[in-house]
Amino acid sequence: MNPIRDLFDAAVRHRTIKVSCRCGNVGIFDPHALWWLFERRGWNDRLGDVQRRMRCLQCYVAKRKRTPAAIEVSNENHTRQLPMPDISEWKRQLRRRR
Repeated sequence: MNPIRDLFDAAVRHRTIKVSCRCGNVGIFDPHALWWLFERRGWNDRLGDVQRRMRCLQCYVAKRKRTPAAIEVSNENHTRQLPMPDISEWKRQLRRRR
């Protein structure tokens, strides 16, 4: 089976993105919403690039040094809310990538 390499692949397969920090903070994101955030900002949605963009809010507020986040693809329910893409935009992207 093909591995999941980017956020769009994770969204198509309905797999959530689990991001964890060394401080113990864990966030589980809906892949559609996270993909839409990266798409709107023009960021690369490859999982390696996503890992470099993620930052722990608790560490940021506490002014701790930024550490790389650990990212994994999971089936757990999402815990973080982000705006979802419009259904017409999602379907357009699906048609474009077939």
